Amino acid sequence: SPNLRTTSNEHQTMTRGAYNNSLIAAIQASSGLKHVITKALIQVGVGGDECGKLAKTIEENLASFYIRTPKQLKDALDKPEVLEQLVSSGGCIKGLLLPAMRDELNHVVDDVSAQEKISDKINPTKPAKKPMNKPLLRKFDVARVDVTHLADIDQISQTFYARVFIILRIKNGALDNDLTQEFEGFPFDEHDRPTFRPSAKWYLDQIDFPNGKDIHTIDSKVTRQGNNLQLIKRVEGYFFERFDLHNFPFDEQNLTVTVSANCAMEGPVPVVFFVPVLDGLDDPPAQLGADTVNFALGDIWDLGETLSASVTTIGANSSRRFPAVNLRANVKRHSNFIMLNAAIPVSSISFLSLTTFFVPPEDTADRLELSITILLTSVTLKYATNSYLPMISYMTLIDKFTLLCTFVIFVVCLCHTILGLLYTWAEGNSEVLDLLNRIFLGAVLLVWGGVQLWFLNKQRVLRKPKSIP
Repeated sequence: SPNLRTTSNEHQTMTRGAYNNSLIAAIQASSGLKHVITKALIQVGVGGDECGKLAKTIEENLASFYIRTPKQLKDALDKPEVLEQLVSSGGCIKGLLLPAMRDELNHVVDDVSAQEKISDKINPTKPAKKPMNKPLLRKFDVARVDVTHLADIDQISQTFYARVFIILRIKNGALDNDLTQEFEGFPFDEHDRPTFRPSAKWYLDQIDFPNGKDIHTIDSKVTRQGNNLQLIKRVEGYFFERFDLHNFPFDEQNLTVTVSANCAMEGPVPVVFFVPVLDGLDDPPAQLGADTVNFALGDIWDLGETLSASVTTIGANSSRRFPAVNLRANVKRHSNFIMLNAAIPVSSISFLSLTTFFVPPEDTADRLELSITILLTSVTLKYATNSYLPMISYMTLIDKFTLLCTFVIFVVCLCHTILGLLYTWAEGNSEVLDLLNRIFLGAVLLVWGGVQLWFLNKQRVLRKPKSIP
């Protein structure tokens, strides 16, 4: 009957559809990445339980290189720079396994072509793959930065300790469906291709501190503020800073915290930092500050209340740069301790050497004995003050001042020696010796006064208020 024929035709159609679907499923199973790895291992003589465990290990290692399909693996093996990374990353593909893997991948290409032909027959109206997304530049506004708990400013190890709280704002980010996703990994589409549209949580994980040492993350989260998204991060630890101590003890240092994003400017997910400066309706200025109330080193340093921020890029080469922003806190050293314990004593000792000119010129031995004693006293003071002076390879301002004061004492010793020789040659002519003695005293006094004025002028110039660069 007609009803029976209709039922028979529907049954045949369903049977053919089930057969085709099972055939496609069989081809997909046989062309999976783990299946390819297993067949390649069997080809090189690995079997049993060892083959399964090794195949799983290799599959996990490949996933760390974002290789999850046979096609991606075939493309990776055709690129020398990627192949070098695969071979050197721990040996997931090496030796005879490499040509065996290539051979199996070539077979998979034929199977995938057959799968596509069957799929086209079953679903002739299947839409074509969408083109891959183009890079989308994301802008992170620095909304707020707090630097607290500054401590351990170490001039020898070139480090300091700080706790940093930073808020990065993505304007209208709450209206972007890609950014508001809860998925923290890198997204892929239905064809296992990267979409290059990660979520805000993924971007938060890419925030890094390149000059940090032993950085510990206290808090990390994404919040909403109206239509904006906020990337919030609070960290603590040690940061490297190259201190410039040429002007010690009148120096001031910039304690820099560098915040970067591990998203290359030339890559598929570029990022740029922006520091709002002017007060606007849509973009309020960045709130940058340092905690001066709880600053533990207030007896040694004077900490500025504000921070400076400058946008830059970092990277090992010019062809691959990463966005970054430098946040600087400024500290000025209190110089009273060094002045009282090093500068004033050595200045007084060098001035005392001038008193030896009041010993009679003919008493050369007494003059030299006093001058050399003062010189040795100056050298002893230098060794005594070394414990609280920075141990660096170049000369600081206090080192130069100490050396000049010691040089004055050396000149005094030289003058007494010359007067002693002239006393012998002049055969006791006291008038000539007195005249030369006064000339030498005046000259040395001018040199000593010039050294003191130079040092005081340096202090005046270096202590002028400066803006943070």
